Amino acid sequence: MSQVSDVSIANQGFSAFRTELNNILGALNTTSIGASAPASLAAGSLWVDTSGGVTAYKLYFYDGSDSIEMGTINTTANTVDWTDSSVTVAADWIPATCGTGKAMVMGF
Repeated sequence: MSQVSDVSIANQGFSAFRTELNNILGALNTTSIGASAPASLAAGSLWVDTSGGVTAYKLYFYDGSDSIEMGTINTTANTVDWTDSSVTVAADWIPATCGTGKAMVMGF
């Protein structure tokens, strides 16, 4: 679990470069998980807020100005509850006849 203050690697010696690169890769590998938003957010970034504990991790998408909550992850129950989600199903869509060409549309 890690976050970094930026994802820009400065000119430096090999040992410091390796440490900084590993920190950045660690943040990317964990979707910048932490108790608050990372300082390195850029438009399109995903991050996970752990301040609610293992039953209420929050997944966010940063749009360049705001972090938009996408859902709540409960790692104890292994569930995800999507925020403001809706499912729209065409009136004549029947799961048993998926070959009919009808599509199920999910709106978030």
